Amino acid sequence: MDETTKAVIERIAIRYDQPTKIPSGDLATVFYDCFQLSPSELARLAADAIGDLDHDTFDMAIGLAYSGILFASAVAGGRKVAILQKDGNFFGPELKGRRIVIVDDVVYSGSRIREAARKVQTAGGTVVGFVCIIDRSSGALRGANSPLGAPLWGAFQADME
Repeated sequence: MDETTKAVIERIAIRYDQPTKIPSGDLATVFYDCFQLSPSELARLAADAIGDLDHDTFDMAIGLAYSGILFASAVAGGRKVAILQKDGNFFGPELKGRRIVIVDDVVYSGSRIREAARKVQTAGGTVVGFVCIIDRSSGALRGANSPLGAPLWGAFQADME
């Protein structure tokens, strides 16, 4: 990770003096407010997260409402984009027969992206990976043996403290 990307991540980090409940329900001393990211920063982080993938690895990115929507557009890089809405329905192009990456801003336990993967499969899509800005899974979801059944790519790894 280059110095500019490190500065971007540091800018969105909100630090607390003591463990504080964050939106995931976890206690942490750092919260990453990804809503502060500009479009160019989202593009930079998307390149960091999936920069080594072949262009034909996936056909579509699905952003999880609300936090993953803008990042999904950056990850898609001109490919199709859909949204998995809070009500559990998809908005956007047909998923059937598509190779899909599921996109969220921050991943903790993987429960949100696992549920999204089940919905994608039910709709006829094939999940080929997961992408996030911040991976806080403490390594549990990374690598070839990921319990997600497909790789997790993150622009920045920050274990829960």
